[in-house]
Amino acid sequence: MLRDLLSSRWFQGGFAFFVLCVGGSLLYSWHVHRTIDAEFGKRPQPVVSPLKNKTETNTAPVDFQTEGVTNTPNETTDTQKPETTEEETIDETENLDIADAFLADDVGTAEEDRADFPEVPEGFPMTPVWADDRFPNYQKGDMQDHETISRVLIKLWNQGDHDFVNGVLDYNNGRVYPLYPDTLYVTWKEEVVDSPDGPRIIRYPGSGLGTHDRNFTLEERYLYGVEASYPDVNFVDKHTAGYDPETFLTDDKK
Repeated sequence: MLRDLLSSRWFQGGFAFFVLCVGGSLLYSWHVHRTIDAEFGKRPQPVVSPLKNKTETNTAPVDFQTEGVTNTPNETTDTQKPETTEEETIDETENLDIADAFLADDVGTAEEDRADFPEVPEGFPMTPVWADDRFPNYQKGDMQDHETISRVLIKLWNQGDHDFVNGVLDYNNGRVYPLYPDTLYVTWKEEVVDSPDGPRIIRYPGSGLGTHDRNFTLEERYLYGVEASYPDVNFVDKHTAGYDPETFLTDDKK
């Protein structure tokens, strides 16, 4: 009977299927472990921004170093030092020379950046990033967008415009818009709507930015128009306003 069972096609087919399943599982497990080892083995160490002074625990893989400080073993710790060949000593010396060269360049760059920043005028309502105590090691370009806004607003202030309360950079067109109280920069849209007096063309803001935080109702937008509903708000066409930083900051006539 055992011979009949072993010679049965159903038994042989089932045994072959079992072997294939086990072999496939082992092969897949080996592939997964190999992929994970390759992925995490080649992962670069994260770079910590010098602008961030975080106190919370960092769970990313780091070399237990802080800015400007390299942790070294305690003097009382008996540490086994590997033997160093002459070739390794030469390589370490070359690496130190290269590091010193980069540090010297960084110091020079920081001093040049400080000289390049415009002076913050008295009474200026904001603190530029390069003058902010939270960023003592700030260098030119670290926070390019905020730096650009501050440069434009400082020039406007020096030209006599002291009415703005802040500024914003529009990523869609790259222009800087000074923000004024009760002022909205809007992109106008037009639509024909029915009204008690018949069809009429209503102009309404499709999008906007500014300091005015009211939400316009559908009735205000489509029936009466926001300009008529809010006469105290200054609606400014976004396409004709704002400043192109590259042009504005380099043009001495502006």
